[in-house]
This record gives sequence, structure tokens and C-alpha cells, in this order.
Amino acid sequence: MDDLVKLVRTYRFSSGLDDRGRVGEQIIRAVASDLHLFVFTKVAPSGADDVFQETLKGIATGLRTFRGGTDGEFWAWCYRVARHKLADHFRKQAGDRLITTTPDDLQEMMDLSAQLNPVTPSVKHDLDYGMHLLTQSKPECKEFLWNHFVFGLDYAEIAEDKGMTYDNVRMKIGRCLEEVKTLVSRYG
Repeated sequence: MDDLVKLVRTYRFSSGLDDRGRVGEQIIRAVASDLHLFVFTKVAPSGADDVFQETLKGIATGLRTFRGGTDGEFWAWCYRVARHKLADHFRKQAGDRLITTTPDDLQEMMDLSAQLNPVTPSVKHDLDYGMHLLTQSKPECKEFLWNHFVFGLDYAEIAEDKGMTYDNVRMKIGRCLEEVKTLVSRYG
């Protein structure tokens, strides 16, 4: 059995609060650095700490519900928790409408990401071009495509967030991709 899964099972079957707390801290320490990198490359620095803390809190409070049998399944579960916390953060921003991701914040995120994972000039050019196309598309398309392709939310997660059906989201993303293809042919 994998190490993380052993810790999770130990956590679930611990009878004492102190034992659960100790094992829970071990689990959080084991996943924190990878999740820190994941969250901080997706959120403006001003909100990244809060999202990261909410992610760790969500994992800690949900440990009893995890039922996987491998470290890979546990990591997938952790990243799913992180994506949900990211989606909550961006949903709050979208609902607030007073808080937006400014071009400067976006540039700061891209610079941080480039420091952590340098990209080639051609990839940077393609990313800049893609961002330009997204800003030229319909605002709702930008949100759907961003959530799906950048944040990695699947159709079901977006559907739940938007109060839509799975098929509506799938078709909407398909139409948005067609919109982007039209923009590529027009501006490309």
C-alpha cells in the first residue's frame, strides 16, 4: 500500500483526537508543497494564500471521506479539492464584480509561473496570442474556456457551478471553441 494512503487510513481509524491531529498534520505536510505550487500558479498573489489555506483546510476536513486505495487516487482527490477551492475563489470574484483580475495581476501570475516553470519563447508567443483571442471572444466563452482548459474543471464541475446540465456545458464549450477558431482564421 502507498505511503499517503497508509497515513489516510491511519487517520480514519485513529480513535484519539491527538492521534488524528498528529497524522493529519503529517498528511498536510506531505501534500502542501505540491499544492502550494499548483495554487500559486493559478491565482493572483493577492488571493493565493487564502485559496491555499482553504485547500489545505478542505483536505484536512475531508480526510474521512476519501476512499481511494493508491497515492495516485489520493493526489487526484487533493487536486480536485484544490480546483474546487480555485473555482470558489473565482466564482466569488465573478459574483463580486468589484474584484477583477487586472492585466497587471495576470502578468504577475505569468511572470511567477515563468520563474517556476520557464517556457520557451515560442510557447510564450502562443500563450500571448491565445490570451489575445480569449479577450476578443465573447465574455462568457472566455469564462467557459478558461475554467475548462486552464483550471482543468470538467464539464460536470462547470455544469454544477453554472446550474446547467453536462450536455449544455459540453455544447457551449464546443461553440466557444468554434468561436475561437473563427477568430484564429480572422486574425491568424
